[in-house]
Parts: sequence; structure tokens; C-alpha cells
Amino acid sequence: MPGQTITLRLAKENMKFSAGHFTIFGPGERERVHGHDFRVAVRVRARVGADGLCFDYGLLKRRIVALCRELNEWMLLPGESPLLRIERDGAFVHVVFGEERIPFLASDVQVLPLANISVEELARHFLGRLLEDRAQVDAFGIEALEVEVASGPGQGASVQWEAAG
Repeated sequence: MPGQTITLRLAKENMKFSAGHFTIFGPGERERVHGHDFRVAVRVRARVGADGLCFDYGLLKRRIVALCRELNEWMLLPGESPLLRIERDGAFVHVVFGEERIPFLASDVQVLPLANISVEELARHFLGRLLEDRAQVDAFGIEALEVEVASGPGQGASVQWEAAG
């Protein structure tokens, strides 16, 4: 029925990325470097129009896939962590964590504007990127978004946004 609010769930097979990382738990405590096959799912709340559709959500699916591709096959580092320092030295990036100095090839590293590389922060990252084009969000009549990033079965985090008013 037109005018009803519907929640769409988008969690396609290609909404995923593989990346290396380590989570920081506190001063002097971090995971070892490892990787995950991260999966992304998005819930969208919007009104159904007279045509029986909310909007062309194929556009949103393509945007999510593009964001996944941006992170695929990178070593992800948190550029805003107060517990580590990132130093660039030619072909290398060195992460200084406490007394450790961890080298990575610069060509393998992507530094994200996050405090940690965790499912919580990655969910916030995806939501922020989806909200960058607020004109499109408004044009689609999106009332709410929820983004979930999972690092494996049974382990993920989600973050929500609702339009004002």
C-alpha cells in the first residue's frame, strides 16, 4: 500500500571484502595481525510510492559494493588511534605501538580515519560513507539506515542513523 513504511535488507553475496588488521584493546594490548572476510548488510527504512517501490535500491547496492571494493585486499590501519603512531618511510609504513615498531609495505596499507579497526568502527565507516551524498539520501526518501559489518558468523556490529524530524 503506497505511503507505508518498509524496511529493505540488502545483504548480497558481493557485499564483502577481505582485509588484514589488528584490534587494539588498550595500551600494550593488541591482537596479532590477521585477516577476515568481512560481510556488509544494510537495512533501509523508506516509504513505498504509488509504483510499489521505495526507490531504485540497485543504486544503493552498487554503492555498497563499491565501498567494499575500496577496502578489499588491504591491510587496514586506524589513523585516529591515540595508542599508535603511523610513520611513512618511502616504500614502508611503520606502526609504532608501545615498544613495537611494525613494518608494512606502503603499497599494502590503507589508513582509515578510525580509532580502531573493529567491526564497530567499520560499521560507522560504512554508514558515514553512505551518508556522504545526503541529497541522494533525501531524494530517495530514506528515513533510516542501519549498517552491519560482520567479521564471521555470529560476530558483527551495527550502527543506525535516522533522518531528523
